[in-house]
Amino acid sequence: MRRPYRTESEILPGTGVVQGSAENKVKAPGTGGSGDFIGVFAWEANEAKAAGDEVGIALDGVVKVRAGGTVNAGKKAVLKNDITGAFVELGSAAGRYTVCGTFLQSGAAGEYVDMIVERGSVTIPA
Repeated sequence: MRRPYRTESEILPGTGVVQGSAENKVKAPGTGGSGDFIGVFAWEANEAKAAGDEVGIALDGVVKVRAGGTVNAGKKAVLKNDITGAFVELGSAAGRYTVCGTFLQSGAAGEYVDMIVERGSVTIPA
């Protein structure tokens, strides 16, 4: 399912977006990958979108996403801890994490791999 939004910052294909400052607005993650995960600006769009553009965001289903490091099929995906909106595997460090999906393909940093979009959280105890 895709839903229309308006962008508040430039977003790149295959990257995750977070809630913007108002309803129906999205933006790239903030410093440290911060923000409330909304969905994925699908790779198939094939072009970056500037602030103020209308864009369809995938809220669920299978989409191609940009890997922010080496990823493996079957592993949970989280936003990379930076402003790129790329996805990495859930690590093992203690803390609470927002899960964005599950990788369906393995790949290296910068490659586009299939991921099923899911929303949830997980706490890894100390």
